[in-house]
Amino acid sequence: MEKKLCFGVEPNMREVPTGQSAEFKLGKVSEWKLVETEWGNKYEFPIVLLSHPSYESISKKGIPMRWQSKSVAAERLYHWMYTDEHTMKVFDTDMSKELNSIWTLTRHEAGGYAIEA
Repeated sequence: MEKKLCFGVEPNMREVPTGQSAEFKLGKVSEWKLVETEWGNKYEFPIVLLSHPSYESISKKGIPMRWQSKSVAAERLYHWMYTDEHTMKVFDTDMSKELNSIWTLTRHEAGGYAIEA
């Protein structure tokens, strides 16, 4: 399939308001990365956003975008799949069930994030 010309950037997910949560599906693991931003290094994941309190309407297909975060939740998710040297880990089991799950990202009242499938 031939690619079309495309200019611009894929949108980043907005911050989840304190005490609320968002749901998404993770994109290709091979596209997870550590990126340098004007706010320091962040972990970046391609996602399909399914629900978020800051978006008025999201279709059932979701919205393709990126989640960038320097939270402990993002760091632990990244290091679940990648070594400290940024190489993908090898697992003894098929990880597709976990990776294809709907993930919930919750922002606690104290401001920290937790993520679970």
